Amino acid sequence: MKTLIIFLLLTVPALAQPWPSTPPPIGHLFLKQEYWNYIKEAARKYQISPYLIQAVCAIESRYDKDAKSGRCFGLMQLHRDTAKKYGVDAHDPRENIMGGAAVLAHLLQKYNGNVRRVLRTYNASCTAAYEREVIRAYNQAQRFETSSLVAGKSKN
Repeated sequence: MKTLIIFLLLTVPALAQPWPSTPPPIGHLFLKQEYWNYIKEAARKYQISPYLIQAVCAIESRYDKDAKSGRCFGLMQLHRDTAKKYGVDAHDPRENIMGGAAVLAHLLQKYNGNVRRVLRTYNASCTAAYEREVIRAYNQAQRFETSSLVAGKSKN
């Protein structure tokens, strides 16, 4: 039941468009507007929360398009084989985000919205700390979206 609630929090409210025109803050990290636009595009295409995509980017790469860890590259830290499977260039920020979002969407469907299982599969070396950090990052972005609605900030 807890997993279902987390899944609903990650999808239903976050899919209510329009989303903020500027990227929600996560900690002290700075997300380029260009990347936020790619994230929103991927969220629309794959019908998943842009805040989940953003949270994965934040924790996986700290928004560094040149991040590399072993055979994983870019903002979403796509494994080169995964990038090949999804037909994307892991070194191109837009394609990296689109590929990562496709993987997240596939895993959300496969695991019936169990976000913890999704994160464990997405990141093969996933730890409990990684899960907590992604969920925390998502919550920060979601709170920004909620507060921007109240403040009447420009939406896109």
